[in-house]
Amino acid sequence: MNPLLMSLLLIVGLGLFGRTMYHKILLLTALEPADRAGHIKERLKNMVILAIGQKRLVGRKKEWASGIMHALIFWGFCILLIRSLNLYGEGFIKGYQLPFFGDDYMLGYLYIALKDIMECIVLLMVIYAIFRRAVLKPERLHNTWEAYFVLAMIGVLMISDLLHDGARYNLIMLHNNPEQLHFFNNPRYGSEFLWTPVSVGAAALISGVSADASGNIMVSMFWLHIMTQLTFLNFLPLGKHFHVITSLPNVFFKNLGYPHEKPRLLDLEDESAWENESLGIKHIHQLNWKQGLDLYTCTECGRCKEVCPAYTTDKPLNLHDFNDKLKFELFDNADNIIKRAKLSATKKENGNTDLTDKIKAEKAELNSKKQLIGDVIAEETLWACTTCRACEEVCPVTIEHVPRIIAMRQGQTTMAEAYPKELNKALKGLERNGNPWGIGYDKRADWADGSGVKIMVDDADVEYLLWVGCAGSFDDRTKKVSTSLVKILQKADISFAILGVEEKCTGDFARRVGNEMLYQMMAKENIEILNNYKVKKIITACPHCFNTLKHEYPQMGGNYKVIHHTELIDQLVKTGKITLNKSLEGSLTYHDPCYLGRYNSVYDQPRSILQSISKDGLKELGRHGRESFCCGAGGGRMWMEETIGKRINLERAEEIVGRKIANVAVGCPFCLTMLEDGMKELNKEEEIKTQDIAELVAKNMA
Repeated sequence: MNPLLMSLLLIVGLGLFGRTMYHKILLLTALEPADRAGHIKERLKNMVILAIGQKRLVGRKKEWASGIMHALIFWGFCILLIRSLNLYGEGFIKGYQLPFFGDDYMLGYLYIALKDIMECIVLLMVIYAIFRRAVLKPERLHNTWEAYFVLAMIGVLMISDLLHDGARYNLIMLHNNPEQLHFFNNPRYGSEFLWTPVSVGAAALISGVSADASGNIMVSMFWLHIMTQLTFLNFLPLGKHFHVITSLPNVFFKNLGYPHEKPRLLDLEDESAWENESLGIKHIHQLNWKQGLDLYTCTECGRCKEVCPAYTTDKPLNLHDFNDKLKFELFDNADNIIKRAKLSATKKENGNTDLTDKIKAEKAELNSKKQLIGDVIAEETLWACTTCRACEEVCPVTIEHVPRIIAMRQGQTTMAEAYPKELNKALKGLERNGNPWGIGYDKRADWADGSGVKIMVDDADVEYLLWVGCAGSFDDRTKKVSTSLVKILQKADISFAILGVEEKCTGDFARRVGNEMLYQMMAKENIEILNNYKVKKIITACPHCFNTLKHEYPQMGGNYKVIHHTELIDQLVKTGKITLNKSLEGSLTYHDPCYLGRYNSVYDQPRSILQSISKDGLKELGRHGRESFCCGAGGGRMWMEETIGKRINLERAEEIVGRKIANVAVGCPFCLTMLEDGMKELNKEEEIKTQDIAELVAKNMA
């Protein structure tokens, strides 16, 4: 007990930590706003399950061992917080215990037992973590001195506390307690040492020393523990282990109702936005505070790059490096970003025109000298992303990578017109004919000739609008999917119609490549037509149309009940409106489309349908469900050539071939095209048939 020394250590340690955290928080608050308020109950639930419960670590079968290791270290730290508070109190009051944790309470005994066991477990996990890094060396991990230093500090914290208790045990039990040390000894619950076998074991290791030596060990271990803990606390905000502090708030503020923040609806009429280059993200100060918190929270675990289709096929997109470069740019400009925020606040408070112009000039001077794209992030890195969200799905701290990439593309395409020129043909096709193929819009309904399909302009008194999509209207292969879907709807006596020549691309492609102006133009025209017909329900076979219509059109006043064709078919089967035969021969697998699965959590319905038609059942691929591998066509990549590394669709096709599959089912026109192309490249197109679920259902209806 030394109140003066304890006070000094706490004042210095907590003072330095507070100062560091103040500047970190000040920087976040200086970034752009983000609406992450409300729904506290749901946010707390996410925090408990994902952050405290470590669901994405423990629940990932592929890395169950390392997940358990990390979780046990984290849970151990949470449990040991009570011990830490007791030790701080011990520095002031001999035998200090938090209320209800003393020897008068069963809770106190249960806690010391749990603490004792957890310290041993955490120490074992630290040893395993060091072994894993030094010997096993998983490819995704970054072996840095920082990681070893943190593991060493955790080890010191566990060992020092166990030796402290071990020395205390020896003084009490072997040396007749010369210091008159306090220990638990309640007649109802017994001696504390019956509850702490690990500490008793530590005592045995040093039982041969004298009483004076035992006293010195106990005191030195006490202060070593305190100083190591305060050093650790101040080290955390300086590197990747900042996530120990920020992971809980980052998960708490994760996006709700949609996997990540939706692309921002840019105000293209705002002249000041054009002047300030604030349409999208071009400069580091344009990140919002949640995106800044994401950068703070990156654990550098490498899970994102491990599942990234671009990285695994040797494209120049390494999300660990991507985050790091943005984080360093953020920190390099921290002072200027904070000054900009103060100037913005001053501008709002004053209506003086001369002062406003002066503030504008001062703010411009405070901009980073680097352009985000080109100087910080390479152009080919930005455009390698397929927006598949595999990275976000495995991130243990729920970092939202894709919205930043889309916003940066908006800055490049909308503001700077600096996008890959190979996109020009598809973008011009959208602008002139309402589809990326550039085929005359007057041919959009030709596929339906002779099928008996109604056109809305002729008869709008239907329950559903069938949104055919560009691929379903113009691509020869995907037209067969549209025809199959029509047969299913007609068989089930579903009342539906199509827009025909009035339908245009939803604009998904334009938005994913950052052309917000073209997206809004197309969305506005489509919404006007849909609302004129008073459309309420929409069916579509394209997950990209499905996602845009369902989640992004409401930003512009287009509110509809949108259903993917696999969801509807599953309903039709379960309600008996169509009957399926188990007549499909040969092994069957299902490739999960990213925008259907990871964006909209439609996993079970397609599988339920396929189980109903396959004689041999469904054979899952190694990467399926939430960790399905992208086909390579999302994020505008459908209209760009892959000139770097291995083709993503070929990687997926090889995985399918390796599983000795006879039939591949898909639920997306892009996936259909990409996987068929992959099979052709491997000369397997005859051996392995790739079909949309609608085609398989149409062929196997009773």
